[in-house]
Amino acid sequence: MNNIGSVYSNRGDLVQALDFYQQALRILREVGDRPGEAATLNNIGMVHDDRGDPEQALDFFQHALRILRQVGDRAGEATTLNNIGLAHHNRGELKQALDSYQQALPIRRQVGDRDGEAATLNNIGGVYSNRGDLEQALDFYQQALRILREVGDRAGEATTLNNIVAMHHNRGGSGAGSRIPPAGRDHPPTSTSRP
Repeated sequence: MNNIGSVYSNRGDLVQALDFYQQALRILREVGDRPGEAATLNNIGMVHDDRGDPEQALDFFQHALRILRQVGDRAGEATTLNNIGLAHHNRGELKQALDSYQQALPIRRQVGDRDGEAATLNNIGGVYSNRGDLEQALDFYQQALRILREVGDRAGEATTLNNIVAMHHNRGGSGAGSRIPPAGRDHPPTSTSRP
């Protein structure tokens, strides 16, 4: 059900995605699959965020975070903290977004999630850029760029370069008031099977 929900979400059919995620959530709760439940709560939260309801998204992310901490899933915890940061970022709550990203970053490093580390660094750069602290933003973007080049993530590299260009454009004044959106979104595993 989670995989079907992801297909609908990727196609932009958020109503269908939400329906399948909710079906999956009921089943996962019935069988007691707590990590799967947390992944599905994250997926539901992302659908709500995509639908323009970050407050509802935050409720689902917070619930997922509690479960992930209970089961000791550090990688999932970092993913969820990043998603919480994204929801705050989308609401314009930059301090809360930064707090969440800064909680996610050391966990990403601890578990060796280089792609996730780069996404979180990019998101931190976006917060600093939106706050007008362009030197700090550039520092975080450059850290993300180094990692993305090391891991060969060309799409992530392009996004980060685009953020750097937008930031320089804003510094020049012709893009004043532009907001750099969060770049790195995390999708938890859609399958509940663990290797």
